[in-house]
Amino acid sequence: MPRVVSSPLLAALVFVFLPCSTPSGYCDAMKESACLPVIVDVYAGEPVSFDAMLDDLATVSIVYLGELHTIQPHHNFQLTTLQGLFHRRRSLYLGMEMFTTGQQEVLDRWLAGHHSVAELGLQLGSEKWTNLADYESLLLFARSNGIRVVGLNVSNDVVRKVARGQLADLSKEERKNLPEENLLTPNPLYDKLLRLKLRVHKAFQGRSLDGVIRAQLLRDSVMAQTIGQTLESLKDKDAVFVVVAGSGHLGYGFGIPERVRTKMQVSDRIILPTESGHLILSDEERRQAVPVEITHEDLRFIQQPIADYLYVLPMAATDPESKELAEAQPLE
Repeated sequence: MPRVVSSPLLAALVFVFLPCSTPSGYCDAMKESACLPVIVDVYAGEPVSFDAMLDDLATVSIVYLGELHTIQPHHNFQLTTLQGLFHRRRSLYLGMEMFTTGQQEVLDRWLAGHHSVAELGLQLGSEKWTNLADYESLLLFARSNGIRVVGLNVSNDVVRKVARGQLADLSKEERKNLPEENLLTPNPLYDKLLRLKLRVHKAFQGRSLDGVIRAQLLRDSVMAQTIGQTLESLKDKDAVFVVVAGSGHLGYGFGIPERVRTKMQVSDRIILPTESGHLILSDEERRQAVPVEITHEDLRFIQQPIADYLYVLPMAATDPESKELAEAQPLE
C-alpha cells in the first residue's frame, strides 16, 4: 500500500530538508547519525531549531504531541520536548491517552511513590496500555520533577459497548461521566478522513465503519473533556498542559483539539512526528492489512495544515513491503 502523503509539504520535506548527502534522502546507505530529524514550522514552511519551537510552545496553554504508539523515536521526542519545556516553565502537567480517567487514583499513588513502571502496569491490571514500558522515561521524568500525569481516556469496556451498539446500551453509571453535548457528532471532514484511512483494515471491508468511528469519537470526546476540566481546575493559569496522544486524534486539528476549542478559548500547538518507514508491523498486522491507495489528491478536501510543527524523521531502511503497509495500523 502506498504511503499516505498527509500534508502538501510532507513529501517534499523528507527529501529537501534532511541534512543528508545521498540524493534520495534515505539513510540506509550511510551511517544513521549522518541523517538527523528536522522540525518544520508548517505555517512558515521552513525548518526551525528545536529551541525555537520550544520557545513558541512555552507561550501556549496546551501542547499536543502526536505519535504512532510503537515508534520509539516518537517517544524520545516527547521526552526531550517535555524536558525542554520543564526548563522554560515552572508549572507543567502531562495528559496521556495511555491512561483512563478511572485509573487516576492508581496513577496518583504511583506518582507519589517509588515503584517501577512495570509495577504500575501490574497495578493497572488487564486495562493497562499494551506497550506501557515505552513510556517509562517520560513517566519517570514526570514523577522525578513533580509533573502531575493525568489519565485522559475512557475505559475499553465502554468503548466496546459504544462501538457495537449505541450510547443507549450503556448503564447509567457508565454514562454519567461522559460528555453531554455532541458526544458522537463528527466534523464531516474528520468523518471523511477516518473512512479513508480505515479502509486499510481487512476487518472493515464490506461492512459499516460507523461502529469504529463511534469509538474514535467517544475517545476524542472524553479526552477533550478531561483536558478542559483539568485546565479549568488549575490554580496556576500559566501552566502548560502537554498532551500525548495518537496522531489520529490530533491531525488537522480534528478530534481532541477541535473539541477542546469549542468548549473554551485556549491557545495550543500541535506537533506531529512523521512515520518515515519506522513503523514495523507484526505478521498478524500484515495479514489484516488491505492494499488501499490514499493519494495526495484524496486529502486536498481538508484544506488546513496537519499540524503547527512536523517532526520529520529520516527515512528508515525497511523492506518495500513494510513501507507499503506502514499506514495499516489500528486506531487507538
